[in-house]
Amino acid sequence: MELKEYLKIIKKNSRLIIIIGITTAVSAFVFSVAQPIEYETSLSLSIIKDKTQTTDDFKYDGYYALQTGEIVVNSIEQWLKSPEIVNAIYEEAEMNQDFKNIKSYTKKFIAQKMSPQYVEVKFKSSTKEEAEKISVAVVEIINNRVEKLKKASEQEVSFLVSSGKPVIVESEADAILNLIIGLISGLALGILWVFLRRYFG
Repeated sequence: MELKEYLKIIKKNSRLIIIIGITTAVSAFVFSVAQPIEYETSLSLSIIKDKTQTTDDFKYDGYYALQTGEIVVNSIEQWLKSPEIVNAIYEEAEMNQDFKNIKSYTKKFIAQKMSPQYVEVKFKSSTKEEAEKISVAVVEIINNRVEKLKKASEQEVSFLVSSGKPVIVESEADAILNLIIGLISGLALGILWVFLRRYFG
């Protein structure tokens, strides 16, 4: 079949293709508008050397302190994937969270190491107030875990976790962009439907 024949088929069924395209675009637009507003939060956690035990013997220097700090950062990345830790954070924030399955716990927070002593934590919430409560709870629970590490180890260098002010941004679906994407996808779907109907008809 030549290109002219394809174009002829499209032209003949242009009305149906346009209807499918518009229907898909409107559906995408309505779905976007109907979505609840979410708040995206970025929380910066810094690992700070708290104190070094006084001793006449040399045991640590800045290099080893940095190494230990990096281990703590790596641990934080893993902790925030743990259902136990995530659940503890929401309990600390006094928030009930309906987790559907274990996988939903592991996806609640995204922690990314930005440097050996700095990790960025991202998460979403329904309101700005919830985002602020969760941010405070994250720092509290992480510091509790770091404290347990210090007590369980024999290291003389201890660390604490500090945070900057969380950056909270209102996030909502881009309805216009989804409308355009829906229209393009709908037209493509319409053309595909026309050729499939012709092929099997």
